[in-house]
Amino acid sequence: MHVPVGVKVGLFAVAVMGSYSYFANSIPQIESKPPQELSLEGGNVTPAQLVKAGEEIFHTKGTCEICHRIGQPGTRAPDLAGAGGRAAKRKPGMSAKAYLIESLLQPQAYVVEGYPPIMPAVDKPPIALNRSEVWALTAFLESLGGTVDVTLNDIPASVGAAAAGGGAAEFKIPGDPQAGAQVFQGKGTCIACHKAGKIGASPVGPDLSQIAKIQTPDYIMGKILNPAGMGTVAGFPKGVMPQDFGTRLTSKEYVDLVSFLLTLK
Repeated sequence: MHVPVGVKVGLFAVAVMGSYSYFANSIPQIESKPPQELSLEGGNVTPAQLVKAGEEIFHTKGTCEICHRIGQPGTRAPDLAGAGGRAAKRKPGMSAKAYLIESLLQPQAYVVEGYPPIMPAVDKPPIALNRSEVWALTAFLESLGGTVDVTLNDIPASVGAAAAGGGAAEFKIPGDPQAGAQVFQGKGTCIACHKAGKIGASPVGPDLSQIAKIQTPDYIMGKILNPAGMGTVAGFPKGVMPQDFGTRLTSKEYVDLVSFLLTLK
């Protein structure tokens, strides 16, 4: 029996699609889960265990690696290699652990020369580490060339209170993220310098793919309207970002753009 060519092609296409579907479904799926909250209060923990927990936080919930590296210069923020040893020399009369704790909870108190004041407090949204996590992260930073001697009592009891109570409510503004993505690619011309997830690829400006994960809404909104006043991310040229978004964009376009950037986590 003669089978028309069109039917043969159709059957072949179905077979190929079926084989791809089978292959795709045979691959183990990875479930994305939010970071588990660490609690060490009231428990016995050795310095080694504390450092290990802090290292895990550094790489995961703390989102530190988005800006910092250890032994690798040229990132958005200072290289943390030897940070535990340098910490005691940053501010006269302040111990290494006191400086490191201050750097995590009040990062604007001392800003390393050559870097803008862009780091958020780690116990506040969007990072929102609890007291135990700040303790462990401090111990890990101390271990980078210093002595681990931080105790839970060194961390203020008020740290992470919002996280302990279930976390702060997600910040929302009445904008349209999809419309904001269009502003990002069009009228805002952001795509000329920035990458945002699957949008854009230019390395002229910082990659914004995780900006809402590491920066506060206040910073994001301020950076659009007053980019020079918010500082320039280390490793990128100054004065490139336009200063006229406040007049170039309508209020709706501005709110939509911010809404889009707040989805980049």
